[in-house]
Amino acid sequence: MEKDKSSITSLAVAGLRAAHQLIDGQPKLLDDPAILRLLGPEWNEKILQHQGTYQDPAATHLRSHVLLRSRYAEDCLSEAYARGVRQYILLGAGLDTYAWRQPPGLAQLRIFEVDHPATQEQKRQLLEKAGLAIPDNLYFIPTDFESSSIGEALNRAAASSPGRPDFDAALPCFVSWLGVMVYLTMEAIDAVFDWLFALPAGSEMVLTFTRKREFSVLGDKAAALGEPWQTFFTPEELREKLLLRGFSSVHILEPQEAWQTYYAGRTDELPSPSHASIARITV
Repeated sequence: MEKDKSSITSLAVAGLRAAHQLIDGQPKLLDDPAILRLLGPEWNEKILQHQGTYQDPAATHLRSHVLLRSRYAEDCLSEAYARGVRQYILLGAGLDTYAWRQPPGLAQLRIFEVDHPATQEQKRQLLEKAGLAIPDNLYFIPTDFESSSIGEALNRAAASSPGRPDFDAALPCFVSWLGVMVYLTMEAIDAVFDWLFALPAGSEMVLTFTRKREFSVLGDKAAALGEPWQTFFTPEELREKLLLRGFSSVHILEPQEAWQTYYAGRTDELPSPSHASIARITV
């Protein structure tokens, strides 16, 4: 991703979430009316006019993956909140809309969106255009994962906004890191894992990973947009890496579990995953 350029892929991912609201069946895998407001009527009309493109098998598989990773992360977040976790960090939040559709019962949650400054500025502009106010419990934390640590970014944000509740590194938190790791170098990935491992016991992360053999059309398209894929893992490689670093548990969401939990009984064409690409790790 270019230094001063917002993420193009984050906009494409938001379009997939919007398409789910407009053309897929019920129940919604991810109920996200806020994304329709954020993208606006032009995007929504474009989706409806090109439904055939979004119903292509490759497009439906990608859309299903994008929806599943967010749904799974948000379900795990609710479980963490029930255990007492009150801090939620979205690494590479992009155009995520969780803060605008927070479920009832999570009133004490503080949400920190950590992302590239240009992408956050793009999001602020879309929010203003859509008339979506920034919730009181949401904090934007600008950073570049390749050049600055998450801890440094959180500390800078605290120093620049006195009087607001800051991220408390002495308390456990829940972290989502979706659709990001493949774009980073191994050095930047290790820095994130080091930061996470230093957090209090009980902290968790849900992340996505990409296997080398998946580097095909999607990888080529991302590279053409200036956002090349760089780092790949098999489930076994990722599990071994994380356990060796000392994490207490690594759970890979396998296809059968995903199907039973989220897809069984669906009558539309939204496919369940054919391979593992989502992990849940605990400090």
